[in-house]
Amino acid sequence: MPAYFAYGANIDPARMSERVPGVTVVGPAHLPDFRLEFTIRDREWGGGVANIRPYSAERVWGMVYEGPDEAFAVLDTFRGDASHLLKDTVTVVMDDGERGAFTYRIDHVANHVKPSFRYLTHLTESMTAGGFPLEAIDSVLNADRYGYAGEGPSIVS
Repeated sequence: MPAYFAYGANIDPARMSERVPGVTVVGPAHLPDFRLEFTIRDREWGGGVANIRPYSAERVWGMVYEGPDEAFAVLDTFRGDASHLLKDTVTVVMDDGERGAFTYRIDHVANHVKPSFRYLTHLTESMTAGGFPLEAIDSVLNADRYGYAGEGPSIVS
């Protein structure tokens, strides 16, 4: 069965079960050598939402799910500019070792887009309920606090 690494709003198992029926929670994990950024503007959440990009010596925390291939098909739909959407095969680190998974990211460096309080609350509450370490929650808050100083437009989804 394929595994999916979710690092944004989909870290919440209740949200995932609504969006992708039939998936099973495997547990928290981190993705080495990537950085969490808020570089996508999202109308649903009213501000910036999570994106990742390769970055040495950092890591992104997320939730791993398993399910049949057809269950994950809905995740292939993206509401923004699909030409920037990448579906990556990655290796994540869990308590019991490494595991292969797929994840999505927008391959477009953009300016920091301030996430809404509602989105940050959703992420941090989901992480707390999911048993993530304090480091994971701190990484979300630091990504919001420090942002990204790159240039370019944000992608609107």
